Amino acid sequence: MENKPKDEMEFSGRLALTCKYGENGCQVPAALYEGGSTDPLALEKFRIVAGTEPSYNNLCDLDRLLQTVTHIAASFEVNRGKVPMISVGVKHGNSCGAAVTDGNPEEAARQMIMGDPLAIFGGLVMLNYAVTEDVAEALVGHGMPEGQRRPLDGIIAPSFDSSALGFFQRKGDKCRLLANQALSGLGRASLDLSPRFRYVRGGFLAQPNYTYVLDLNDPELKKYGQATLRQEDDMLIAKAIGDTSNSNTITVIKNGQLIANGVGQQARVRGARLALNLASYSGHDANGASASSDSFFPFTDGVEVLAEAGIKAIVATSGSIKDKDVVRFCEDKGIVLYHIPDKKGRGFFGH
Repeated sequence: MENKPKDEMEFSGRLALTCKYGENGCQVPAALYEGGSTDPLALEKFRIVAGTEPSYNNLCDLDRLLQTVTHIAASFEVNRGKVPMISVGVKHGNSCGAAVTDGNPEEAARQMIMGDPLAIFGGLVMLNYAVTEDVAEALVGHGMPEGQRRPLDGIIAPSFDSSALGFFQRKGDKCRLLANQALSGLGRASLDLSPRFRYVRGGFLAQPNYTYVLDLNDPELKKYGQATLRQEDDMLIAKAIGDTSNSNTITVIKNGQLIANGVGQQARVRGARLALNLASYSGHDANGASASSDSFFPFTDGVEVLAEAGIKAIVATSGSIKDKDVVRFCEDKGIVLYHIPDKKGRGFFGH
């Protein structure tokens, strides 16, 4: 979009897929319309490998997954020069599991599943690597009682080995398998640059897409302390996930694994408490973890909650009148704090 809004905007689409119903059973008909995009990651370019056609909610989650996974990939390409193996699971559009590894696809799947093993039930999963028999076993079997399979609503990946297909069968073919080879080549150029639209009564809103990627070498990034390489990697993951989750969000990552995503809170301190409660409920120890806040801390209460749990590195934006207090608190507690100008790096999403 231009800096000045256009006087007129219009768009049209062609029917690409019919859904059984919309967000709820009473919302009929519902459908996906394609707009003639050349984007290889456009939703109509995902091929159904097995299962029924995706639901309206599946497609909403698929769109959000693409935002999250491409932001993770872009962050690593910008800062590390390569894109790792990425596994992300969502429930109602928000990441409830995620893991990044350098070369073990099964481990990425296992860590993603165990981020929040309760929430991932019935969730949708996206990988940027092929689903083999071992990966399939990790997705549906890891952490489950012997003889039981984890029900998932769908798996989205570049490709599926034929030997893996049988692992995902559910009654009524409710586990959808969608393939798009473009997922195997994600990077900085994979971010969606097209404007975003939202219906409002009597018309629609339009805005540029969210394309901010944390650059650890950005001169505007203020570093209070120096994070380790591991902490910085975890902050990159946390920032990408938090910025593509419903705000307000506090996201906690430890050793490449999402251990909690405290989303949709009206007060930032509650987002911090929610994240830590979720981590504890799933059996994770937050001591030594890193966290991201999708905007600034208006008071020190949020960082105090994180500090009590042993969080050692935080990335957030600046812009609060209490910034100096937040910085001083983190310095006193030995917490590394990376500050991005709020105007540049705020990650509000999903309002």
